[in-house]
Amino acid sequence: MHILIFPAGFILWYLAYEAKPIINDEVTLRWEEKNTNKRNKLLNIINESF
Repeated sequence: MHILIFPAGFILWYLAYEAKPIINDEVTLRWEEKNTNKRNKLLNIINESF
């Protein structure tokens, strides 16, 4: 029985791996820029309070 389960598991894993979404670099860059701006604002507020 295990002889059939392992190959089926690898086939399902491969299909799931191939179906993962493609990362859109433009959206990722905007998200990182937005988070960087927020982080810098928070750091400026913290630095000004000390």
